[in-house]
Amino acid sequence: MTDSTPRMPERIPTGIPGLDTVLHGGLRKARTYMLMGLPGSGKTIFANQLCFHHASRQGGRVLYLTLLAESHTELVGNLSSLSFFDSTLLPNAITYLSAFTVLEQGGLDALAELIRRETKAHQATLLVLDGLVAAEEVAPSQQAIKKFIHGLQVVTGLMGCTTLILTTGRGQGLRAEHTMVDGLLLLRQRMFGVRAVRELFVRKFRGSPYLLGKHSFDITQDGIVIYPRLETLAQSGPPPRPHLEGKCAVGVAGLDTMLHGGVARGSTTILLGPSGSGKTLLGLNFLAEGARQGERVHYFAFYDSPERMVTQAAGIGLDLKPFIDRGDFEVSFRPPTENLLDKLGVQLLDVIRTHGVRRLFLDGYDALRRAAVRQARVSRFLAALVNECRMRGVTLMYSVETSSSFGLEVMFPMKGISMVAENILFLRQVELDSQLRRFVTVLKLRNSKHDPALRELHIRPQGMEVAGAFDNVEMMMTGLPRTTARLGPPHPDSRRQGK
Repeated sequence: MTDSTPRMPERIPTGIPGLDTVLHGGLRKARTYMLMGLPGSGKTIFANQLCFHHASRQGGRVLYLTLLAESHTELVGNLSSLSFFDSTLLPNAITYLSAFTVLEQGGLDALAELIRRETKAHQATLLVLDGLVAAEEVAPSQQAIKKFIHGLQVVTGLMGCTTLILTTGRGQGLRAEHTMVDGLLLLRQRMFGVRAVRELFVRKFRGSPYLLGKHSFDITQDGIVIYPRLETLAQSGPPPRPHLEGKCAVGVAGLDTMLHGGVARGSTTILLGPSGSGKTLLGLNFLAEGARQGERVHYFAFYDSPERMVTQAAGIGLDLKPFIDRGDFEVSFRPPTENLLDKLGVQLLDVIRTHGVRRLFLDGYDALRRAAVRQARVSRFLAALVNECRMRGVTLMYSVETSSSFGLEVMFPMKGISMVAENILFLRQVELDSQLRRFVTVLKLRNSKHDPALRELHIRPQGMEVAGAFDNVEMMMTGLPRTTARLGPPHPDSRRQGK
């Protein structure tokens, strides 16, 4: 009898952070792949990062064959500043060989023979062919290029050697030879206004699933780092939803009474309100209450550095330093400059999946919106994040700033609220008796009873407190309230004066 169980194809991990996640484990052994991108897109760094990882971590042998006029001394000199570069691997584990002259003098047949001979001589397990465009320029016909690539696949496949071909594509779109390889990866740099964003796109990857769509990447001192889209990661086999019971107290006197004990565990709450209404301080109270109960909590901030946050909390009687020192209160700070939405998504997933966090406060939504080059993505991004938190039993709270402090309308900055939150708390300032006074109310609390009143919110050095409802006042939600107390009957003299 034979074993009919499907066998997983043997993989070649790339060592490029995020890429193996996109490719579900890496490249398939003894297959041929093509990496396409315009000059400056990162192809050379990508290929060499793969080579050094294959040689240093997997004990493989690499043959890097160039068809370009660039000298290897210049190539190695440019790579030496990157952290993955290891000169001890040269020239035994990694061999650089120029085939420019062979191609120029003998054409594709001479190049094919050189590849066969050198791959066998070096016992290469990974071959990189850098500069296919040079071969296309000397090829007598398109059919000759197809024949060359087919022969390359046969030879390297028989030798068990994985092949990566680098090409610019010459700006001519998808060509016949691109359909012959087992996988086609594209690197692009696109402009959105004054902002440049690098993206990876896997057009095909034969014989294996992979994450669809465009994924952002950076070129750093450590090489290329790819950030798979949160929407694709959150859908890839989340664990069963944990059995959640009870509520998470917010830790603000009076507010938990309004919420009948707090928000449901594993739910998501929006703190909606203008600047200065108390959203950040309320979120910090939510985290501090969790830390008091022995839960691990995380503050994912864009506007306040950890030092400033600790000082701000101390101003209302919250001493967060003991929680931070013992590791129960984690802080991530990302200045709201040119962040990448996908990079933020990878960092948030890491917090949720590996840190054991039970409460997460994301402060705030506007920074996510600014990080997105495609605004339509933000709602889908949030929906995926909320789903991930639900599946893993993480209670999420995030702040959303309204566009105006006063006015007749309260505009939600996003569509599809039901997808991105079960609960909404609204905070606002109003003018009463020539003073600005804060209030909080519950706009939405799914599957739970709550107090619908508008109650005053006090922020004092001793802490935050929700007090009683406002009497004889209406139109509070507009920020332009008016009193409703009835006046007594007019004085008789006033009636006579009015005649």
